[in-house]
Amino acid sequence: MARLTVQFPDRTSEMLSDLAVKDQKTKTEIIDRALALYNYLRRETQDGKHRIAVVDEDGKILKEIVMT
Repeated sequence: MARLTVQFPDRTSEMLSDLAVKDQKTKTEIIDRALALYNYLRRETQDGKHRIAVVDEDGKILKEIVMT
């Protein structure tokens, strides 16, 4: 397993700490999940698509994730 040392701005560090407490996960687990999600979104938009839609069961768009 690789060991990394990173520096975050205070705001990002606080966000990471808050997420870890709220989700009862380690900071490492939060970062791992965030990177996995980013990788998924990147793969899904690599064919020139720049939007991912979140739809309800009727197909109504609830949210759009826009990648640039």
